[in-house]
Formats: sequence, structure tokens, C-alpha cells
Amino acid sequence: MSVIVIGAGMAGLKAASTLHKYGVKDIKVLESRDRIGGRLHTVTGFDGVRKYDLGASWHHDTLCNDLFFEECEVGGKFIFDDDFFIYIDQERGRVDRDPEMGLEIIDREISKFADMEYYQKLGTPDVSFQELTLRYLYEKRQFLTDDQIRYSTQVARYLELWHGLDWKLMSAKDTYFGHQGRNAMALYYGDVVERIAKMIPGECIELNAEVQGIKREKSKTVVTTKDGRQFSADYCIVTVPQSVLELSVKDETKKETGRIEFTPKLNANIQAGFDLVHFGGMGKVIFEFDQTCWSKESSKLVTLASTSDKFAAEVRGSKSFDELRSSVNASDAAQALEGRNCWNQPLYFINLAKTVGTASFMMLMQSPLTEYIEAMGQDQEKVFEFFRPALDAIMKNMQGKPVVNGLAQVPEGVDPSKTPVLRNIIVTSWTQDKYSRGAYTACRPGDDALEMIVALEQGQSPSVRFAGEHTIVDGAGGVNGAWSSGLREAEYVAEQLNLKPAEK
Repeated sequence: MSVIVIGAGMAGLKAASTLHKYGVKDIKVLESRDRIGGRLHTVTGFDGVRKYDLGASWHHDTLCNDLFFEECEVGGKFIFDDDFFIYIDQERGRVDRDPEMGLEIIDREISKFADMEYYQKLGTPDVSFQELTLRYLYEKRQFLTDDQIRYSTQVARYLELWHGLDWKLMSAKDTYFGHQGRNAMALYYGDVVERIAKMIPGECIELNAEVQGIKREKSKTVVTTKDGRQFSADYCIVTVPQSVLELSVKDETKKETGRIEFTPKLNANIQAGFDLVHFGGMGKVIFEFDQTCWSKESSKLVTLASTSDKFAAEVRGSKSFDELRSSVNASDAAQALEGRNCWNQPLYFINLAKTVGTASFMMLMQSPLTEYIEAMGQDQEKVFEFFRPALDAIMKNMQGKPVVNGLAQVPEGVDPSKTPVLRNIIVTSWTQDKYSRGAYTACRPGDDALEMIVALEQGQSPSVRFAGEHTIVDGAGGVNGAWSSGLREAEYVAEQLNLKPAEK
């Protein structure tokens, strides 16, 4: 066999399809799950018609996204859904585009403040995003109103829903990043996955084939699956997520599902790289309603974490930054003791009624909330009660009525055309899934993902290579990054085999 590809996510499928294009016939793709797609997973809703992407949803950086360009060429479906954000506070209601507060303007200044701290100065220590925003408030408090102090950093926290981490866990240095163009929502990634998979002969892909060992033997690489089968090949491209690959460097994870035993062990550069990067816990909850009976003003709504006038007073009255930081830490600790609720953190709701005409909200959440909600599994009633206050706040501020629970059945006397009747809830399971263990690469204070990216791009050896969103700079964390890395590794192998693309 010429090549074994481990994982049938975007990186693995792109690698295998490209190799097939180069004329490589003896390819084997080994996938642990009972489906292809990896962290791309399209499902249908309660009516059997609606569709949702539980994994990635967007083509990002559409000015330079080669996967997006390919989708355009083949007639792939998508919609540009960039929109103005609506920000909703628990007490005040809508605070977006407020002429007095101008929170969007302050948000842009916080972004510039971060840029100046980390990219126009030398030696600024990396801290949490929360600490960075506190420092901004402390240093610029004389130029800010009490309302701006109270709400501006809560608006900035929408970035938690990019990285999949709470702001106390996020690296301030790596929080902001430039976007190379608009975002296009894929309709849907399941179709993209199927299109690429069709370029690979069906017999080349094996499902339910968990790999447990990769061993270098003389001129071949031997791959062993959980059921004891062995496959031998000239090259092996490993596309498992960073969170799963990391299990291979820890002795205490030898019995963990998904762990791959490398012989020889992963090289020193790769092992060192794992010390400088983490994994985000982005999750989703889909709220499906009977009919749309709320405003389509915007497709993007964020419910802000609760705050109070006391916070503004603390910022104003602190005699030093250390005093302010200690006060905020004490308040956070007290809040934690009160228990978790939907107003402890920002939540990002995609109003699918505007985007695609579906009477649903797709909500994005971050770690550690994701782990908490995903652990509830399929307890829809419990999930609904947790998020109900946020849903009602959205309805109140979007010309709707309070949500009616219709999970079991639509209550008598309720008109679904006038009252939002919740019919179904779909919760992701990425943090609970042993083959994903989270969402995608994310940085905590002090991390430097570049070292791991470089180490994995260089490979374990000339014959054992890596692909995935965690192995590339351009498109890191995104589907286009995974796609490009799969292409990169396929072209590397083709070059080693002195191959050229087969004629059409």
C-alpha cells in the first residue's frame, strides 16, 4: 500500500482525494467514527427538513479561502450572513448602537489597545483577555462614562465565541486577529464533505476503524487498529485532532479511547509544541421553533454577561490596578459560589429566521459552559430551563412573546404563528466525544501555537506526516486550514513518489 490516511475529516478527505487525483490507487482512509466528516456534521431538525451544521458553519476569510473558491466553481451553496450585532443586557435590554454609550466604538478601541500592547511594544507579558480589558478600563477610566465602563468589556467578550474559551482562559495576545474578507455560511458542510468524498473510491474508506498504533518498520509504516488488523504503507498521514494527538505524549492516557501509540515516540519538537497550545470548547445548541414570530432585524444577537453599577464604582475607586484585579477576582469567586446560569457569560445566537428562513436559533457557547451543557446530553427540558431567561430576553427585544415549551406537545390554545413555541433542542457533544474532545486549537496566556504548527508541518519523519487545522498557519482553526493542510501533505507525498496529477 502506498498511503494510509488516518481520519476522514476535511483534512483526511482532501489528502486522499488529491492523492487519487495524482493516480495513487492503493490508499486506505481509516476513520474511527461510523461516519465521515470529523468535526463537520450536518443533521436534520425535528421536521426532517431543516438542516444544521453542528460543527463548523462558515467559510471564513473569503478573500483568500481556496476551499471557498472551489465551492464557488462547483456551484456550492452558501450565504453571506455578516450583519450588525444586537447586544442584549439582562437588565437594560438592547445596548447596541446606543448614541450615548457608543459601545461598538469603545470595542474597537479595546482592540487597538491590545494591538499596541502586544505588537507595538516589546516584552509585554501575555495575560488573560479579562485582565487586558480590566487594564484598559483602569488606564482609560477618566475618558469613559460609567455605562461605558460597565458594558464595553462585556461587548468585547463576544470574542469568547470565536475562540471557544472563557475570557479568563483566553490569551490576550492572541484574542484579536485580522479577517481576510467576509464570512459565508455554508449550506451545508455535509454537502461539501460528500462532494470531496465522492472523489475517493468507496472501498478506500473504512469506518469504525480506530487506530491504536503507528510503528515504523524498516522501509514501511505499520498501522494497527483497535480490532487488531494491521496495514502497511510507504506513507502515513495523520489527521486526528490536536486534542486526540496530544494523548500520545502522555503516559497517563495509555488506556484512553482514541490514543495512538507511536513507535518511535513523537519527536521532541512535537512533544514540546503541545506544552504551548490548548484546545477550545466551542459548542452549539439549536433551538427549533414551530414558526417564526419574532423580528428578522439582524441575524446576529449576543446576550451579554450580567454586570452592575458596582463594577463601574470599583473601576473608578481602585487606587491601583492590583486592587481592581483583586476586587474583580473576589466578585468572580462569589458568583461561582452562587451557581451557573445563562447570564454568567455571553451567548451568541444566530437568527436563522433571517439567514435561511428557518424558525430556529443556533446558539454558540464556550468552555467551560460547553462541557456543562453537553454533559446534560439529551435532557431537553433541563437545557431549556437553563437558557430560557436568555431566550425570553431575546424575544422581548425582538418583538416577540415569551417562549412556550412545546417540546412534548404544543399546548392547547396556543397559536404558534403568534407565540414562539419551542419544538426541539439539539445539543452538540464535541467535548464529550472521545474522538474530538473539544472543538479546535485555542491559546491560553503564554501559549505560542506556532511552535506546534511548525513541528507538525515538518512531520514525525519523512514518511509519517500530519494534517489538520492545528498544523497550518493560514486558516488555523478553520475548515479551509484543514483543507489546505490535507492538500499540502498529499502534494508532499506525490512529490516523494515523483507523481504528477493524472489527466482528466
